[in-house]
Amino acid sequence: MTIQYSQFTVFGLGPIGIEILRSAYQTNPQSIIGVVDIDPDKVGKDIGSLINEKETNKCVVSHIQEVNTEADHPIALHATGSNAQQVWPQIKELLDHGFSVVSTCEQLSFPWHRYPLLSKEIDDYAKAKGLSVIGTGINPGYIMDTMAISFTTVLTTVNQIKVNRKVDVSKRRLPLQKKVGIGMTREEFEFLAERNKIGHVGLEESVRLIAYGLNWELSSVINTIEPTIASENMTVPLTTIKPGDVNGLHQISTGMTVDGKEISLDLTMSAGIKQEDEIVIDGNETQRLIVPNGIFGDTATAAMIINTAKQIDALRKPGLLTMADIGVPRNINQSDFVHI
Repeated sequence: MTIQYSQFTVFGLGPIGIEILRSAYQTNPQSIIGVVDIDPDKVGKDIGSLINEKETNKCVVSHIQEVNTEADHPIALHATGSNAQQVWPQIKELLDHGFSVVSTCEQLSFPWHRYPLLSKEIDDYAKAKGLSVIGTGINPGYIMDTMAISFTTVLTTVNQIKVNRKVDVSKRRLPLQKKVGIGMTREEFEFLAERNKIGHVGLEESVRLIAYGLNWELSSVINTIEPTIASENMTVPLTTIKPGDVNGLHQISTGMTVDGKEISLDLTMSAGIKQEDEIVIDGNETQRLIVPNGIFGDTATAAMIINTAKQIDALRKPGLLTMADIGVPRNINQSDFVHI
């Protein structure tokens, strides 16, 4: 019998990996052919116990070698880290075992500028295996880059792209609250910021992905980061925030082209902020797109990973890819599997 759906192995079971597993299982339990994590508290457990489902007879294993698959193009849904250099050995091993890889690694969304040699190595290795590697998510991966690229289609000329994203981190997972500095003093935040040890990873990658997608040549990219400061007491899952404490961050990445065009990405991730996503494109006219209440990053990232994996499976394009390389992002119905 011909399998009419993509087959996935979830690799990494942190908060986002668990969300990916839950979403993939609830969409199609038969699509899950393996789940891999090194946490001894998870290894050997039935995956149903991790996602509040009944027993599945599928257990977490500690190594990709333990995943049995007869699929002609299995895909690893990889969610372990943000740094491309650190996750490359994992991705290389997945390629060695016949898996294409869709990763939440933010730097993989557009690694060609930050890591040109590594990017070429990944691209060459994936092509030699006839497999695909892509980094995606909601931010980076969609709302502040791919969606902005797509929105330019309604203008004949584009001079400026502005994306504003506001995220209430009090509603988000603990690792993200830690990453944006919740509960720190201003001095602690600024100390880490000066050493590039705090902040959202991937904002500059989004600038460069937009430029790549529009065939714009960047002359400079400037990044800034500052803490947002609480004005009142607030309790979040991580801690209790007092007035004067850091309750998040404000980060901007601005790219300028050689001919004066501008890409400006403005991200505020702060406890208690009103959520909203906004894209403004200025050219022969000005167009503005607003997502009231914003796109919730955790569940939407899981959907992006799964839907991109289905698209990669249908596309079968080897190499290190970006969201600008794979066509219109979408949720492909797999009741009848197609190649595109």
